[in-house]
Amino acid sequence: MVLWAITVASTAILYWIYDGYGRALFLMNGFRKAIRGRSVFSAEQSQDGNLPSITVLLTVHNEAAVIRARIENILQCEYPSDRISVVVASDGSTDDTNVIIRSFSDRGVRLHKSPGLGKTTTQNSAIQTIESDVIVFTDADVTFEPQFLKIIARKFDDHTVGAVDGHLLYSSQPTLDVQTSQDHYWNYELRLRNLESQLGILAVVAGACFALRRSLFQTMNPAIGEDCIVPLDVVAQGFLVLHEPTAKAWVRMDDDAAMTLRRRIRMTLRNWQGTWTRIELLNPFRFPGYAFALWSHKLLRWLSPVFLASATVSSALLLATQPSVFTMAAFMPFAMLFTLAAFSCFSRHRSVNIPGAGTAYSFVLANTAFLIGVWRAITGHQIHAYRNT
Repeated sequence: MVLWAITVASTAILYWIYDGYGRALFLMNGFRKAIRGRSVFSAEQSQDGNLPSITVLLTVHNEAAVIRARIENILQCEYPSDRISVVVASDGSTDDTNVIIRSFSDRGVRLHKSPGLGKTTTQNSAIQTIESDVIVFTDADVTFEPQFLKIIARKFDDHTVGAVDGHLLYSSQPTLDVQTSQDHYWNYELRLRNLESQLGILAVVAGACFALRRSLFQTMNPAIGEDCIVPLDVVAQGFLVLHEPTAKAWVRMDDDAAMTLRRRIRMTLRNWQGTWTRIELLNPFRFPGYAFALWSHKLLRWLSPVFLASATVSSALLLATQPSVFTMAAFMPFAMLFTLAAFSCFSRHRSVNIPGAGTAYSFVLANTAFLIGVWRAITGHQIHAYRNT
């Protein structure tokens, strides 16, 4: 009975993480709309003349290859010229990045130099020099659509809104099965954010394209990324974080599995540590909505490799000790998952393709990153230095 209990419980939690939670949010939104007939916030959007002043903060390290095009993209966005400024915080760049940034000084772009202190420390320093109403955080490998800044800024007409998450999409078409799976995974993530936003329980953003009300900024722990800690600080101060699907930005998809793994490990490590620094938000008695979202959307997902391992091992032991149709049915999904993932891993550079193999590989890759990231976090590892990968 113990093995059955572990298998069923672990499988149920995995289902909740990767499908059930999204369905629950959808039903909750449907119920809310039936009762209220509107979203949790509403505000008339401002005309161009009343748009808030904004500063686009671009933090970089050795981005000479792309920085010119990135700055041009920001400057070409449709926004009143007297209401926008651009600050490029260069953290210990040793290539031509700073030279290129200075070439835009006559167009209102300001260079903020940092001597290799790390991304978050550099952002803390740069923000102390910013006085605009809104700060837009972004990265060098992102492209804004022309209306991005205007759409995201208008959301701050509602004085209950503290931060706005942009809609980050992949600009490159997936060419590998595993990339297609990553695309599907990210689309599911965006759906969750949109549903949480409509319910008023969103507490995550994409660090590459989000905006913050300047007055709500709190100095960040250097070991924690802005995409994690800023939205938590916003909701802790009683303001909403919104996801805006029409504010679109684009980024290229990683085509290197090793790079994807490193990025996810880094993200998991910093976000795990950051989320636990705001432990009050995880208390369902104090913040029921945010606790529900943070546990379901973040913490349980990062712990999913534990449940995956538990379900796999317990179902295998069941089959070994109590062979039957039922124990075989319990074990086979996990056996197929790892078999397909292994096949995809060893055949990635060949023309052989089995449906579902890339999906399985992407799922196992993500869970491997979660496991390593959480382990490093709980053993005290911290990341301060800026990394491009």
